[in-house]
Amino acid sequence: MNTATVSPPADTEERPADAPARQIKVGVMPLFSTWVYCCEDGPRNLNGPLEELAHHLMQDERNAGHRTNTRGWHYADDLFRLDEPVVEAFRGYMEQHVQAFLNHFRPAGRKKQDRFRLEGWVNVNRAGDFNVLHCHPGSFLSAVYYVRVPQPIQGGEIVFRDPRGPAVAMYETPGIDLPWVGNGLGLPFTPATGQLLLFPAWLEHRVEPFEGAGERISIAFNVTNP
Repeated sequence: MNTATVSPPADTEERPADAPARQIKVGVMPLFSTWVYCCEDGPRNLNGPLEELAHHLMQDERNAGHRTNTRGWHYADDLFRLDEPVVEAFRGYMEQHVQAFLNHFRPAGRKKQDRFRLEGWVNVNRAGDFNVLHCHPGSFLSAVYYVRVPQPIQGGEIVFRDPRGPAVAMYETPGIDLPWVGNGLGLPFTPATGQLLLFPAWLEHRVEPFEGAGERISIAFNVTNP
């Protein structure tokens, strides 16, 4: 909580004219923050095998699905159902990160091992591909891990929309800034190979058109009750 001081108007207090103005200490605090877990050093040792698996799955047209992707390739099934060593290894890493995120908010004496299930899919975006604004109902956390991000990156940012949404339109305050309201826009994250983001599943997000060369490959997943 930040602190500030306020001096009440002189006519609200009875005090000698030469007495110094009394100051009142007040607190200014943010409420309802949205937490995003960011790891820049994910399981890069698995990136090569994961990329090979993505290309193998893409060879069968039955594996292609359409959800929020405009163009691009989206795996049509649950990645974590595949009996592949690299998938099991990836699941193990991701479960550790999910647990770390959950325990971050618990005091030292109440940290525990939770029971949850991961449901995942692969996204492969080439030039011009993007994902429309959406959220992930039925889950309590969602995530994206970047297997391959060509450099220099051109587009392809994941953008989280301000969850306060229509609150911005409820105010008309010409000349007065209201920083707690926000601007109704989104906050972009520039992806990088090996980066992992975990966020509340209700947080709306989209993926900007990827304009780089090559492929932008990511694995997204939801965290649900077992």
